[in-house]
Amino acid sequence: MSCGLTNGRTEPCKSVSGIKRVYLFKYVQYANTQIVGVKGSTLTSFPSTDVYSYECVNANFNENIVNDENGVKIDQSLTFTLLKQEYLTTKRLSDIKDLELRYIIELNDGRYKIGGLFKGANMKELKLVSGGSKNSLNGYQITIESTEEYLAPFIDNLATTGFNVIYWLMLEDFTDLLMENNEQFILE
Repeated sequence: MSCGLTNGRTEPCKSVSGIKRVYLFKYVQYANTQIVGVKGSTLTSFPSTDVYSYECVNANFNENIVNDENGVKIDQSLTFTLLKQEYLTTKRLSDIKDLELRYIIELNDGRYKIGGLFKGANMKELKLVSGGSKNSLNGYQITIESTEEYLAPFIDNLATTGFNVIYWLMLEDFTDLLMENNEQFILE
């Protein structure tokens, strides 16, 4: 049975909830003609862009439709937690907290949505948390907010839409690293 509004909802609609991954990337102003198939439906084409993948826990994405004297706007809010603090992730997150962003969420059912598509988003909060006991959180709690004219569109496939996924590697993934220029690493 369909879960459509016009059909009524006499039976519960079942779905898989939650977000398993967040992709962050710098906001770049593009012409509206370069962003194809949007306005609350499905994004089908986007200029070729590298996106950085972060596996997360306790993630929530909310869209609130606000209709006031200024018209309709969509307030988007993404909160998520990254586990385990370490230098490179702290540096990367500190660097991007001052940038305008776009973000993609990967839902647990395999679908994607993009936030901050036309107007960008900002990291409103970055908390480094080290709990008081062994089973407490050691990681980052992040809040990103954006305001758009349309609901966040879905994305069917990141690669065919124009996104190149870069998986952030943790320092312990390498055995021999040399640091150059305080930021660049060379494998030996």
